[in-house]
Amino acid sequence: MIADPRRAFGLLTALPVGAAADETEPHGQAMAYYPLVGAFIGGVLAGIAALLHWSGLTGGVPLLSAAIILAVWVGLTGGLHLDGWADCCDALFVPVSRERRLQIMKDPRLGVFGVLGLAILLIVKFAAIYGVLGRPHDLLILVAVAAVARWTSVLAAYAFPSARPGGMGDHFRRGLTWRGLLVATLFALAAAGPLVWRGAVIWAAAVVACAALAFLARARLGGLTGDVYGAIIEAGETLALVTLCFL
Repeated sequence: MIADPRRAFGLLTALPVGAAADETEPHGQAMAYYPLVGAFIGGVLAGIAALLHWSGLTGGVPLLSAAIILAVWVGLTGGLHLDGWADCCDALFVPVSRERRLQIMKDPRLGVFGVLGLAILLIVKFAAIYGVLGRPHDLLILVAVAAVARWTSVLAAYAFPSARPGGMGDHFRRGLTWRGLLVATLFALAAAGPLVWRGAVIWAAAVVACAALAFLARARLGGLTGDVYGAIIEAGETLALVTLCFL
């Protein structure tokens, strides 16, 4: 069991947690801890945001504060989910065959759709973070958003088939069971529960983003890949933050 959280932190963050102690266990078991990793990331972000607010930077130069939070967010994840989002933008929105889409997703080069999608996502996310930072009593939103968005990737891995059996995404979902999904759900509930109705809004927005991307990927790829899981996390975080800014 100790190996599973370590795998989750090792995959979803850039932290030097070391290799898992037991590599014989299915990697999908670690997905139960994805929301826990998200809550940790959100907690770090909320702590930094609180320090920025205490220092007066949030009130004096709010755009810089939002930029710092976004930079730390990207740094903590190693840009992994952003890479998945960019690959999905390149592959899912071009009129080519399924096989060609899968080839595009494996290509390390970034295309026009990927560049545009990445730029738009980061701009919108930056603006949404700026909106959240204007309300220091709501910093727990960052914890809930990061946790619930990662829960949706677990839900997608459980509910949708793999587009590339034997691929990286399929490898990391192997061993995921309904019990793992239940544990992930409990972690996400613990992170979003204190926010009451705002937690429900975060959950709804993240699920909408997950469903839209998962159904699109299944229609155009025949299933989901590791890149799609990353894109689901990024889309869920961003849509949840944007939705809250309108409330």
